[in-house]
Amino acid sequence: MTTVFVHGVPDTADVWSRLDGELRKELPVERTVALSLPGFGCDAPPGFGSSKEEYVAWLIAALEEIPAPRDVIAHDWGSILAMRAIAVRPGLVRSWVAGGAPSTPGYTWHPTARLWQTPGAGEKAMERFMGPLAIDMLGRAGLDAAMAAETAGRIDARMKTAILALYRSGRDVFDAWGVETDGQARFAPGLVLWGERDPYARPAFAHRLAAVTGAAVRVLDCGHWWQLEQPREAAAEILAFRRGMGG
Repeated sequence: MTTVFVHGVPDTADVWSRLDGELRKELPVERTVALSLPGFGCDAPPGFGSSKEEYVAWLIAALEEIPAPRDVIAHDWGSILAMRAIAVRPGLVRSWVAGGAPSTPGYTWHPTARLWQTPGAGEKAMERFMGPLAIDMLGRAGLDAAMAAETAGRIDARMKTAILALYRSGRDVFDAWGVETDGQARFAPGLVLWGERDPYARPAFAHRLAAVTGAAVRVLDCGHWWQLEQPREAAAEILAFRRGMGG
C-alpha cells in the first residue's frame, strides 16, 4: 500500500516531512508519495489554469498512477481537493485522512481568502506576501518562527499566481462541492484531523465532515498546521485509525 500526501496553501510537498518521519518510525517499509500541486514548488503543465476543477482532475490522474491500495492524507486545499476526488470517484482510495479546510456547505471564506479573491486587491496583497509579513501571518496561524520562515521561503511567483487563480475559482466551492449536497456519495473509511485553535475554520467543521462521511474525528492542541505543529500526535492518531481498519 502507499500513503499519498496532498498539501494545501501556501505549502509545498515539504510540509509533510515531519509527519512522514513520525509515521516511518512505525511503518519503515511503507511507501509514501508527497504530491506537489502544479505551481506549488514546481512548474504547472502548459495551459494549466490552476482552477479547482483542473486541480481535482490532476489529483485523480496522479492517484491513478499510483498502484492501489492508496491511503490519502490531505490538508487545507489539499483536503478540499481530495474530498472532492473521493466523492466523485468512490474506490479511488482505501482510506483517507483530511482536515484544515471545510468540505461541507455553510462556510464563509476567511478574510485573507476574500482579499485574494478580489481582482486588483489580491495582486497587491500577493506583492507583499513575503518575508516578515508572510512569516507573521503564518505565525499567527500556528507555526513557530522557524517553521513560519521555512514555509515563507518557499512562496514564489509561481505559487502566488496559482493561489490567486485557485481561490478565485473556489469562491463557491463549499456549496458547489460540499459533500452534504450529494447524498449518493459513498466514502472510504476516514479520519478528520483539526487544530483546536485553527484561525481559518473552527473544529465544528471537522465534526460536520465526520458526520456526513462516517469518519472518525480528532481535534489536536494546535493551530492550522497539525502535520507541522503536532506531527507526533497526528501520527499517533493516524496509526490508531489504521489499526482500527485492520491495516
